[in-house]
Amino acid sequence: MHTLAQLTFEPQLWYFPFEELPEGLWTSVLVGITCGVLGCFVVLRRMALIGDALSHAILPGVVIAFLVTNNTGVWGLLLGALLAGLLTAVLINLVSHKSRTKEDSAIGIVFTALFALGLILISNLPRGTHFDLQCFVFGIPDAVNKEEMYLMGAIAAIVIGIIILLYHPLKLVSFDPLVATSMGVPVLFFHYLLMGMISATVVAGLKTTGVILVVAMVITPASAAYQLTDRFSRMLILAGFFGGLSALLGMIFAFILNAPSGPSMVLVATAIFAISMLLSPSHGYVFEKLRKLRLKRHIDGEDVLKAVYKLEQNQETATKDRIGELARLPLERLPKLFHSLSREQLLNFTEAAATLTETGRHRAIELVRSHRLWESYLAQHANIPPGDLHPHAEELEHAHELADEVDKTLGHPKHDPHGSEIPR
Repeated sequence: MHTLAQLTFEPQLWYFPFEELPEGLWTSVLVGITCGVLGCFVVLRRMALIGDALSHAILPGVVIAFLVTNNTGVWGLLLGALLAGLLTAVLINLVSHKSRTKEDSAIGIVFTALFALGLILISNLPRGTHFDLQCFVFGIPDAVNKEEMYLMGAIAAIVIGIIILLYHPLKLVSFDPLVATSMGVPVLFFHYLLMGMISATVVAGLKTTGVILVVAMVITPASAAYQLTDRFSRMLILAGFFGGLSALLGMIFAFILNAPSGPSMVLVATAIFAISMLLSPSHGYVFEKLRKLRLKRHIDGEDVLKAVYKLEQNQETATKDRIGELARLPLERLPKLFHSLSREQLLNFTEAAATLTETGRHRAIELVRSHRLWESYLAQHANIPPGDLHPHAEELEHAHELADEVDKTLGHPKHDPHGSEIPR
């Protein structure tokens, strides 16, 4: 049997898991897919701590099953883990509801106690008994056999089948358990069902990532999918894909880099999450920054139009210096804004001066109208002194799509608090 320690840094080894360790590879992929799908419910219900608790608290169940069956057969371990997982969920529910202890504290109390019990049971195993704690904690994919691969395939099929069949109640329970309860949905049953599915997935994939890192495979792919979509069905598909991809690439990189496979899978999943956090079109950091930059450019452009309009009304030449002064913008920024406004056919400019197009003049009048309406609104409804109205209205005037509503609310005033006429 090949081990990671025997491998050297050779990029051609990317295909090695496919040829030599197909059971460990495909079991890891199945674990990643199943954990990713289940993780969607965990993330939406803010149950990350419970996922962590289950992964640790099944240890005594696994040890007791090992003692009863006197072997490491996966079926016995699976049953022991399922019972321990359900017991964990029940105990957390009892402690949080029958005492003043909050749920997060109850989770910490229960899972640490059960994990400690498991460690004590291991330390008191009969002499000569071999229980591979390292495999349990960190996982050893190259020790996976065909029986365990088939078991993981069956569990993956059952979990995904249950989610498809019970999609609507599971979705309702995850988004709003109070509404689900009022509609007669058995919330507690679905809670324990979810706990049981997570426990079964954890123990079936025990040798791939181990209980320490399996929490990451539950949380991280689902969190990455959550960054990319607002539709739950799409989130489930993306999370399963990211989980399977993390396992696949993690195994390949583990063999290329001579690194442990479990941590490699988790690091790949974390990299996928980081990319989604940065590049998500709707919630990503990069696109959010771009949206803010576009908004600032839009506001600065409107300030330029208003400055040119005021200069034209005062029969002044709209030079770059005067525009920058009125719009409170650095002179080095103005050329780019002039070009942008020119492309939008709002402004004409030369080295000497800038002039508004007909469309640009209408936009500038909209801004002036919005500014004066907001000044009127703030004076009447916010009791702001007339001398302090201008800076507040400067910020609000760019929401000129609300100007008509403000105008209606104020009863269509003709002049602002300073006596200036409000354009119609």
